[in-house]
Amino acid sequence: MNLKDKVLSAPERCGVYIFKGKKKPVYIGKAKNIKRRLLQHLKLAETDPKESAIVREAVDLEWIVTRNEFEALVLEIDLIQTHRPRFNVMHKHGGGYPLILITADRFPTVKVVRRSEAEGGEVFGPFLQAGKARKVKRLIHRVFKLRTCDPMPKRSEPCMDYHLGLCSGPCAGLISEEDYRLSVEGAKALLSGEVSEILPKLYSRIEELSREMLFEKCAQIRDQIVALENIAKGQAVSGLPFREADLFYRIGGRVGLFLIRSGRVVSKEVFDLGSEDDLEEFLIGYYYHNRIPELVIGNFPVSDEVKRWLRERAGREVGFSRDIPEELRELAEENLKEGLTVPEEDFRSVLGVEPPEVIEGFDVSHFQGEGYVGSCVVWEEGRMNRRRYRRYRIKTLSGIDDYGALREVLERRARRLKKGEERTPDIWLIDGGKGQLGVGVSVKKTYNLPLKVFALAKEEEILFTEDGREIRLKDHPALYRVFGLIRDEAHRFALSYSRKLRGKKVMEEVLSKVKGVGEVRKRIIYRNFETLYDLISADDATLRKLGLPVSLKQEVKKYLG
Repeated sequence: MNLKDKVLSAPERCGVYIFKGKKKPVYIGKAKNIKRRLLQHLKLAETDPKESAIVREAVDLEWIVTRNEFEALVLEIDLIQTHRPRFNVMHKHGGGYPLILITADRFPTVKVVRRSEAEGGEVFGPFLQAGKARKVKRLIHRVFKLRTCDPMPKRSEPCMDYHLGLCSGPCAGLISEEDYRLSVEGAKALLSGEVSEILPKLYSRIEELSREMLFEKCAQIRDQIVALENIAKGQAVSGLPFREADLFYRIGGRVGLFLIRSGRVVSKEVFDLGSEDDLEEFLIGYYYHNRIPELVIGNFPVSDEVKRWLRERAGREVGFSRDIPEELRELAEENLKEGLTVPEEDFRSVLGVEPPEVIEGFDVSHFQGEGYVGSCVVWEEGRMNRRRYRRYRIKTLSGIDDYGALREVLERRARRLKKGEERTPDIWLIDGGKGQLGVGVSVKKTYNLPLKVFALAKEEEILFTEDGREIRLKDHPALYRVFGLIRDEAHRFALSYSRKLRGKKVMEEVLSKVKGVGEVRKRIIYRNFETLYDLISADDATLRKLGLPVSLKQEVKKYLG
């Protein structure tokens, strides 16, 4: 029975349907009416690249009938998180952002953790950029001097972190429990933004210490006060009728997430989704791994089933609102529209083309003629769409041949475009000069692709066109912003892949000679660590969770000398 016949035999009932690939599901969805929804998939596959790819890669179709839509939603979530199908977005965004944990020990410390590890203390976040979480942790050690060792040992002399001003030395009895608790309160106030209660305590403690002429300790608390007062004076969207909320704001297929804590916007992130239909799946995927706040705000409707799932997952009442204060709305729209302005007139007058919706950028990279790789990055409707980036490991070359490597990358991309697996771009932009342009034009003609080809050379920033022109892009700043961004991103993406493969090659060579590392352990290491440095920097708890001996770090260090 072919796929269309299978769809026609589907029940007109509520439930979950599964497009099965050769090895695992390629897409899982839910529907109030399974048959009607599957017929929609077949219809959309005629015009939509994603739907076309789902239908093309599916070798079979299954469904599970449920009693109601909520059961269908719960089953869909469990199946997607188990199988992680290629074309579902639920598992692709917000897969557990970092939190900061203040532990519940006698002398608490601060950790950057994921949700599964956020136990035994008070958590703050999430932090949408992992680097920001690490910076805040370092700031807490520097300003509030919470201990850096974990677990805390007993010492007669403090470690080097104490002398570097990163720890107050509780392990050596250099701070009283009362003063340490005050520092912990200050750290929590810094993280929550609720500084009004702790500031009077810190001012009072400064007075006590000054009377005792302990001026060094006074200086430490003064630094804490300055940090907290800066938080109190920091950016705020005034007049908000809530203290804690997550705002999801949609414009087209783009969604902005804004975290509001203590009445302030503390973090933001912008996501590009495949379509507006992915909104609820994106919302569920984010909250599957992250804390659910007291209030969820959005400028799009959320079904009753999703609201119920969020409340049950939070284990408490969660409010939902579409009423967005004007200042917050303006902030959201400003962030989502950033980078969307396309210099339409410059494309027409300077390049003689209509303003593009999609530009693909290409580059190749190698290390002394070995390990050729290529990159394809995608600029879509005014913004880099990282979900559509692709990396290529060159398979057909031996020796140094930049043009041959580029041809392989472009031909592999062209074949996907001809099959309808990707949205056909308006422009190909290649990192290079006339030679690279010639390769691009040749591939374009071979595959009869309806697009324009340009090449952008470094240093002089000359744009080479198919009709033989050479345009100094620096004379056209608006165009340079677009093409320069795409060229630089293609170069960065190719170079990072090349470095990653070189790092993996070095790792393979070292691990093959380290005692006690068999094939199973190698696979675990390759899956979880990109470089040897990541491996030897990992903490002992991480290694134990992965089933690796703690002594492995020392064995690797010993081999490296």
